[in-house]
Amino acid sequence: MRRRSQLARPSTMPEASRSLSRSSSSSPVADEYEESSYSSYSVLESSSVSPRKPPIPRVVGDRYRVGKKVGSGSYSDVHIAVDKISGDDVAVKIEWTKAEKTNKLLAEAELYQQFKHALGIPKVRWWGSQGEYNIMVLDLLGPSLDDHFKKLKRFSIKTVVMLGKQMIDRLEEVHERGILYRDMKPHNFLMGLGEKGSGRVHLVDFGLAKRWNDEVTGVHAKLNIKKGRGITGTVRYSSPNVHEGYDASRRDDLLALGYTLLHFLRGGLPWLRITAKDKKHRNELIRRKKTQTSDEDLCQGFPRELVEYFTYCRALEFYDRPDYMRLQRLFDDLMDRKGYVNDLSFDWTPKEAEKVEEVDRDSSRAKRRRLADPVDTEVGRRR
Repeated sequence: MRRRSQLARPSTMPEASRSLSRSSSSSPVADEYEESSYSSYSVLESSSVSPRKPPIPRVVGDRYRVGKKVGSGSYSDVHIAVDKISGDDVAVKIEWTKAEKTNKLLAEAELYQQFKHALGIPKVRWWGSQGEYNIMVLDLLGPSLDDHFKKLKRFSIKTVVMLGKQMIDRLEEVHERGILYRDMKPHNFLMGLGEKGSGRVHLVDFGLAKRWNDEVTGVHAKLNIKKGRGITGTVRYSSPNVHEGYDASRRDDLLALGYTLLHFLRGGLPWLRITAKDKKHRNELIRRKKTQTSDEDLCQGFPRELVEYFTYCRALEFYDRPDYMRLQRLFDDLMDRKGYVNDLSFDWTPKEAEKVEEVDRDSSRAKRRRLADPVDTEVGRRR
């Protein structure tokens, strides 16, 4: 049974938050990806007995045979399934209706319908409810950018710029439909599958999305400022405006994207290892560190176009429509200046991966030679 979308107009829609932690308040809380991704369900407790989670359906929509679990989020699990008619592998997102953070999946499925013909956003094949579960079936995609990042530890400038251009396209597509994404992180960008699709970046997981304008009139939501409010999404990538208590707008999705790209280039962010006794205190420490870190320091050693990206996004006002083409031109200019070709050969594609590994080996050999060469030492020069 399909359900009408719960995505409300901006004036009435409550702000969602998926920030969960397995740590108790007495143990240090670190800035980890798990803030809005990997976390176990919290079951609604009553004064008597907690509800018991039943087995998930083995067949969904009379068509999709559900297989192993491959991931989980703060309100749903993801399984691989097989379409009994076409034989295609698909992804199935399953939400238990009696979990604490629940009743979001069907609204997310409705929202996906706005992107039926959008490039780089997966197609929903079926959604509905079976027993105690809400379920959504989507196209199966390849590894996330986080999967690739964990293997490579950092990305080259060329790879980051090629990714950035596609990621800006995805955000523009979402924003033009009146939606704020609000959940920027490497986990939520997945590469496609197959020879034709493996070079395309896909944006997934709209569980935290909300409208920035009125669906009927198109009028922009009014700005609200509330100091000390919780942060929606993953704190390490959150815009400084959100830290200061401002409602998110389109500029903040782009600023969060900028932090994501710098994370790929640097191999981390200056506030990555900040810990504190509780989440509120940690968020404040991260806010201070972001405030103290200039764009020049953040982008030190990398092309000047990255500083220009942040300078432009920071100058945007809450109600402004970003000039997405201007940001694309920044990256185009960077690629031209560096002599790069946007050939969709990323650091993890076979030939590029071999080059990256060879550079790493050459660097290691050179370092070993320097350490072994007595000419480079005071003792060696005296000889």
